[in-house]
Amino acid sequence: MNAEAARGTFAAAPAASRWRALITQESVSTLVASAVVAAVVVLPLATMIVSSFRVLDGFGFSSHWSLDNYRAMLHDRILRAALVNTLLISTGSTLLATIFGVSLAWINARTNCPWREKLEPLNLIPFFLSPFVGAIAWHDLASRKIGLLNTWARDYLGVQGAVLDVDGIYGIIWVTAIFFTPLVYLFVVGSLRRMDPALEDGARTTGAGLLRTTLTVTLPLVLPAILSGAIIVFVSSAGEFGVPFKLGTPYGWETLTTQIFSKAVGDDANYYLGAALSMVLGCITALLVWVQQRVIAPREFVTVTGKGFRPNVIDLGAWKWAALGYNLAFILIGVIVPLVALFIVSLHPVWMGRIIPADITFHNYERVLFWWRDDHIRSATNGIGNSLILAFAGASIAIALAIPVSYMIHRTRGYGSRVLDFLCVVPIGFPGIVLAMGVLITYIKTPIYATLWILLLGYITRFFPYGQRNIASVMLAVSEELDQSSRMAGASWFTTLKRVTLPLLKPGIFAGWVLLFIIFLRELSISIILYTTGTETLSVGVYYLSNFENEPLTAALSIAQTVILLACVIVFRRVAGREALTA
Repeated sequence: MNAEAARGTFAAAPAASRWRALITQESVSTLVASAVVAAVVVLPLATMIVSSFRVLDGFGFSSHWSLDNYRAMLHDRILRAALVNTLLISTGSTLLATIFGVSLAWINARTNCPWREKLEPLNLIPFFLSPFVGAIAWHDLASRKIGLLNTWARDYLGVQGAVLDVDGIYGIIWVTAIFFTPLVYLFVVGSLRRMDPALEDGARTTGAGLLRTTLTVTLPLVLPAILSGAIIVFVSSAGEFGVPFKLGTPYGWETLTTQIFSKAVGDDANYYLGAALSMVLGCITALLVWVQQRVIAPREFVTVTGKGFRPNVIDLGAWKWAALGYNLAFILIGVIVPLVALFIVSLHPVWMGRIIPADITFHNYERVLFWWRDDHIRSATNGIGNSLILAFAGASIAIALAIPVSYMIHRTRGYGSRVLDFLCVVPIGFPGIVLAMGVLITYIKTPIYATLWILLLGYITRFFPYGQRNIASVMLAVSEELDQSSRMAGASWFTTLKRVTLPLLKPGIFAGWVLLFIIFLRELSISIILYTTGTETLSVGVYYLSNFENEPLTAALSIAQTVILLACVIVFRRVAGREALTA
């Protein structure tokens, strides 16, 4: 018996050792982080998929399984038109944003255009601002009746009717393209800066001119980056809510996002039909993101090998001033002029399309900035405080979760890390309003509904990958040998993370935090689905004033939001540096 017991003891010892080897600080931390990410991402999507096959009975007190929601999209004229409009707007915006983004990236990365270093951060400003605010600004600037430019054309040029009209599908395409141009720019500019100059020099030595070299060598080499940026713009345009809601819905131009919103709110809300609409939009965008991630992205820079390349700066001669004028025109038309028009409108008690010096006042700013004095608009403007709370808490929680997740993806090997990396990509493939529908359906009968917690959950679910990718970009630049040396010296995983990894990741951590803070401050698509009375956000406040108050009061709150965002952009730029967003 003693011999058998001894053999049993020896047999059990290796098994116990294996279990102790598996249960470590590293494995437990990454397992918990993975479980949280999986629950946050998978649960709302799974609930939405199931709900899309449920149909309300009678007066809406019960439901049954059916495909009627999907049949309704085929037979309902408005829903069919919304799908077609979404595809048209996304295609038009993508083409226009790609033209702007590629041309600006080439000018800034490859030419001797004057002031290009100073102009680059200005080219990125639309990325940080609210597209909904941009739509409001362009409405005040170029709508048929009260647009400032049309009024000037009638008063000073004798034009009959309107010269410009942004209230419609073309206006939606224009505004959306302006605000998503930086996405294409960020994808392409990095590729142009890392290109091997020998590839272009070879073309030039064979007699090819500047234009031919650019079209036959430079652009084909960065084509994967261009396609990646174009796909992201298409996905972002398809999921945009604010611009079509302001410039399209009042004039009969519905999109899938505006229809999802109309089905998700109100006394006659049909969450199941909203889920089906969200699934259609989500499937379109998820498919495109999958193509970008799995087909296009792996092909990037296959002809750009080696390190330390610094492409030659192309001398444009006298054309450099034309390039400067083009870049300045984009900044002027895309950013400065609309914001100036918005500020002018905010100074009037009532906006009739004309500047009236005698009527200029800052009363609108007093109302929106000191909202506690005005009960009439308190429900709209108390979103300033809510947005600051959500932005600070959401950015902090998302970054705290992103650190162990990034560590597991890039510092461990195995199937688990690949699955986690996939889960971190999934939210990118679904527009905010789609994920918000999933979160709403999942948690509508829980205690967090009608609180800031459900908004916080929606924000983190949708934008967590932004912070994770920012940290990952810095982690990939840090050698694994530093972590390994610490572990070999006897330090635990937690000690290594605290004393070695985190100090090296500080730039990425802070840059990711500020980026998420900015995004949460301007977010509308998720907020518009999940907010209730008392949980309004800053963007929801702008939406409320746009619907129920006058243009000047809406413009004042829009300017306040823009000033806050620009201040955060300055901080982000100083701390993160020029290449931070390319992650």
